[in-house]
Amino acid sequence: MSFKVNTSVLSNADGSAELTINGTKCLVSVSGPIEPKVRQELPTQASLEIIVRPAHGLSTTREKLLEDKLRSLLQSLIIRYKYPRQLIQIVVQFLVVDEEPEYTCNELNAAINGCYFALIDADLALYSSFASTNVCLNLGNLIKDPTGDVIATSDSHHVLCFSLEDGKVGKLLLLESAGEFNESQLFDLISKSVLTVEELHKLQRKAIEAKVEKDYIWSRND
Repeated sequence: MSFKVNTSVLSNADGSAELTINGTKCLVSVSGPIEPKVRQELPTQASLEIIVRPAHGLSTTREKLLEDKLRSLLQSLIIRYKYPRQLIQIVVQFLVVDEEPEYTCNELNAAINGCYFALIDADLALYSSFASTNVCLNLGNLIKDPTGDVIATSDSHHVLCFSLEDGKVGKLLLLESAGEFNESQLFDLISKSVLTVEELHKLQRKAIEAKVEKDYIWSRND
């Protein structure tokens, strides 16, 4: 798996992250908590606005679908009651995409992982860490981190997001599947994705540790 992340890349956002994962690259910004518009205000918790922008052209219903999936996931992860009557805005800008327009597998995976780093950079409260991975099934064979060509020729493709606590997978938070597969194949790929996500979380922790070392100067009196 190819993985590279830089945080705090945007000076005008509360949190930001530029993530390259395999062949997909995205830039995620987080603004908030900020003052919402009257129609967005919720009395007991923060409202959440998600904006997804494609690498080329204007946003379509495809991006709206990605926004809905991200909103559904992040609403359950951000501790929104800590920010009543406020707004948290998350913008995902894709820079490089490795799949045909009829698929969103790689983009959803990159967006979820990019949101994690941007939320951490913005210092927003989360119920748990989280990470996602994507896999394909082709002639019964499980293919991890598929390229766009593999997705287009596979029998099915799947995006899975798990919560993480103490370095171990907790709950399955999101499962997006498309194509032909049976129940036993689904349970098998969920089981095998656990190890992949735990390995990815190790990379997440290394990236966050590097950020802390970069952002703060620790001093010690001997």
